[in-house]
Amino acid sequence: MTLSKLLPIIKNNNRNTGATLIEILLGSALMSFVVSMAGWGLVHILSLEQKASAKSTIQFNSNRALEFITEEIKQGRRIESDAVAALSEAPDFTLPNGAEPIIVLQVPDLPQRIIYYIKPAENVWKGPHVIERWGPSFNNEGQYDLAEINNPQNWQSQVLIDSIDNTGKTPDCSPGWQPSNINSTEGFNACVNSEEKLVKLTLATTVDNKTWHKEMNYQVETMAFARSNITQGFTGPTPIFSINNNKLTLPKPANVRFEVLGGEITCGAGGVDIPVKTNLYINENKQTWDTNSALTLDNQAAGTTFDVESISGNGSICGGAGMTVSTTDMNTPQVEVLVNGDPIPNIKPFANQNTIESFLQKYIENGKIKIADNEAIYLFELGTTNKKSSAFDLQDNVVLATVEPSN
Repeated sequence: MTLSKLLPIIKNNNRNTGATLIEILLGSALMSFVVSMAGWGLVHILSLEQKASAKSTIQFNSNRALEFITEEIKQGRRIESDAVAALSEAPDFTLPNGAEPIIVLQVPDLPQRIIYYIKPAENVWKGPHVIERWGPSFNNEGQYDLAEINNPQNWQSQVLIDSIDNTGKTPDCSPGWQPSNINSTEGFNACVNSEEKLVKLTLATTVDNKTWHKEMNYQVETMAFARSNITQGFTGPTPIFSINNNKLTLPKPANVRFEVLGGEITCGAGGVDIPVKTNLYINENKQTWDTNSALTLDNQAAGTTFDVESISGNGSICGGAGMTVSTTDMNTPQVEVLVNGDPIPNIKPFANQNTIESFLQKYIENGKIKIADNEAIYLFELGTTNKKSSAFDLQDNVVLATVEPSN
């Protein structure tokens, strides 16, 4: 028999008496139980609502943050496959203590790289980590602020999103891809393909509350593609030439001219000069070229492709050391093609050799390449494949290409 049925029986048997102590105690216990259950239910409902709200918030923030990053990557020309080494391309940026760069992005017309990095949360931001972006700010139209584009010394770091998971994790990249930073976290990491055009991003957020008994996690992944290709020389609807993956292609008939501007590579610091040979391939067929003078090729047909090849060493110098680098290898980091408005790579030459700028004096203005829209400059590294090496200076051979309409 329940308490609710027992109390009326007791009252009916004692109509002329007041409430007994037992009745009062039973009533108080029953009331306490009802109030406790109601309170527990209210707390549970509030906890569920709070948890649902927190989950919705981190999902929304994570998706919006990843959308922002991918949209900026789309404007880029290249995602650096080694984010740590590529920090040298942003000399005005200082990596905060405890931070790790994840995305280092080259964007046309910007003098330095844009950098996304993770760091421990501070001040009002929720931990464990946050993602910050260093680069030019945006105007009201969502474009880069023109007052900041050429002034990277004024660029500021800003928090993009907080509540980033700080669990250490090396990205599980597909064959042919590599992690942009092996010291990345589960909360933010990236795998970059060999062409440095495609990146797989992973972002994981986490939030905790003592009333939930366990933390709540949310993870999202996406792919982003750096879509900005080098397409120069517009004189109407069809460009004079295009360069994709370092290969120059003619969309319409044109006259093409190649010229070696110089270069320097030695056998060690202060050693003898290593000879360099330059070859040209037209539609993958080798073209005879005495590189002591410019090579002019008139009336080249639409669709014609051009590749430049540099070879260091002749087998008799520096122990026979030598290296061949060609634009046919779209994956090589040892060739960089510059067009009008591109920043000069911020690379210190090996062993006090001549700088890149010394070979491009006629083609530089305010730290950027200043050439006609129908020109392109090739920079070659012929001493090492390691971008972290002090010998990697991209000035071993410098070549200029000029394209003119044939009519």
